[in-house]
Amino acid sequence: MAAPLEERFRLVRDLLPEYRVETTRGRLLVNESGTWQHNTLLFRIWCRLIGTVVERGWEIWPNITVYLGKQADRYVPDLAVVPGTPRMHLDHAVQGDSTLLLVDVVSAGSSYDDYHVKPGGYAPAGVPLYLVVDPFRNAVKLFSEPGPREYGRETVAAGCEPLFLPAPWGTSLEPGEWW
Repeated sequence: MAAPLEERFRLVRDLLPEYRVETTRGRLLVNESGTWQHNTLLFRIWCRLIGTVVERGWEIWPNITVYLGKQADRYVPDLAVVPGTPRMHLDHAVQGDSTLLLVDVVSAGSSYDDYHVKPGGYAPAGVPLYLVVDPFRNAVKLFSEPGPREYGRETVAAGCEPLFLPAPWGTSLEPGEWW
């Protein structure tokens, strides 16, 4: 008899710590680290966020599992911004409602999950802001105002359009500088 998904998730995560291990709609996903282009884009985003993060005593964490509830999926965003003392589920999993911003950069195989699946898991878990950065479209999409099933607001900025991050950020991003 096969082990429950949560048990398989923990086993694979422990066996392959250098990989990003997620569960999505009953699937166990093991992803390699990003390409140099993916990592360069993450570095540019990190550089834009770091001033506000440091000023407010927050932290940026790459490769942390987001705990969305007992029977929910387990996602690992490219970047998670958390308060100085976030609520943790386990050492490797931060509570979704204890994050300030989650960021995913779309890769060739992640588009559907990033745009359609993950927002449906993050919103009910209380993740306040989820930013999808899409280098294939030179666009970003911000999901905000989490509700019991989905986000109440989706904001898209394409090309050089600025994107406003609402409270607790109260600042604008210039995604055009990232491309």
